[in-house]
This record gives sequence, structure tokens and C-alpha cells, in this order.
Amino acid sequence: MDFILFLMVCNYIGTIAFAVSGAVKGVRKKLDIFGISFLSMMTAVGGGIIRDTMANRIPSALTDPTAIYLSIVVALLIYSIAVRIRQDSPLDKRAIILLSQANLVFDAIGLAIFALIGANTGIELELNAITTGILAALTGVGGGIARDLLVNETPIVLKEDVYAVLALFSGIFYHLCVVDWKLPQIPSFISIFAIALIIRLLVIKYKINLPNMETRRKA
Repeated sequence: MDFILFLMVCNYIGTIAFAVSGAVKGVRKKLDIFGISFLSMMTAVGGGIIRDTMANRIPSALTDPTAIYLSIVVALLIYSIAVRIRQDSPLDKRAIILLSQANLVFDAIGLAIFALIGANTGIELELNAITTGILAALTGVGGGIARDLLVNETPIVLKEDVYAVLALFSGIFYHLCVVDWKLPQIPSFISIFAIALIIRLLVIKYKINLPNMETRRKA
């Protein structure tokens, strides 16, 4: 497969994953259909907008609004599912729990994919490994930061989890594989994506967090 086509497919998968994450957050915050759609869109394209702005170019979401349309469609689907869920039904309560768990999985998929897409931008611009890692982190966590700020929450990346650190090191490792070690791009992308996704899911399952002020107080 041509790498440009591969990257486009990955971008659509990441867009859908982050759009679901934003839409589910909007449902949990009891927003209206516009709010859910807007939150879905910002989660999906926010990181890319930050990345492209840092790279001094017009954000790709504005030149090709396919990701915006896709995130709105996803939001409408999530909304149509949410309005059919009744809080007093045991079956629907299980559906709510399943939706929350699916949200974490989709968020992990979006993080892994968009971090590597951001890293690829750094490679295209012939930046060094650290800067590539920073672009990866901005792309991976930017949408989530925008989502949390819009619903008046402290971004999760700032208070728990290894969210940003995982995106940063995924970008650096991808840069080393492609630029320094001259490994093929698509196998490197898929391998690092799989590793990052597994680590992220394990972090979620075992609730592994970076040291913070709350852990210091408990100690």
C-alpha cells in the first residue's frame, strides 16, 4: 500500500476514534446535539490544528473538511444511541457502562494513531527526534485538552495517566526507526501503534498514573 493512502486511512480511523470520545463526553455532560457535535469535532481535529499551526501551515482540517464531516456524523450516531437509553432500565445501565468502556478504548486508539501522524509531520519537516516527539504529543493530546477545557474540566493529561508521555516517546521512537535506522514506514507505524495501544490499555486497566500531588499527600 502507498504510504500516503495508508496515512489517510489511519487519519480517518483516528478521527472516528476521537470523535466517539468527544461525543460520549458530550452525552455524559448532558449537552444538546450541537454541543455534542462540536465537542466531537474539536476532539477529532483539535490536535491536528495545533500541530499544523506549530508547523506554520494551514490546518489540514480546514483545507480538507472530511474529518469535520466525519466527526459530525459520528456525533449524530452517538446522540441517536444515547436518546434511546433509559436510566431506569438494567439493560440500558449495562449499555451505559459498555459505552464508557468503549470510550476509553476509542480514546486509546485515537491517541496512538494521531501521535504517529504528528510524528510523521516532524519527519516530513526534517526536524530532530525531540521536536518530532513534541509534535506527536501535541497531535495526540491536543484534541483531548480542547475537549476537557470546553466542558470546564482540568485536562486529564495534566493530572493523571501517562497520556502525553506515551505520545511523546511514540513519536521519538518512530523518528528513530524511520530516520535513523531506515526502517520501512508502514511496518514501523503499525508496530509502534500496536505497542502504544497495548501500553495505553494496560495503563487504563491497572490505573497507572504519574506521581502527582494527591499521591504525595497520601504518602
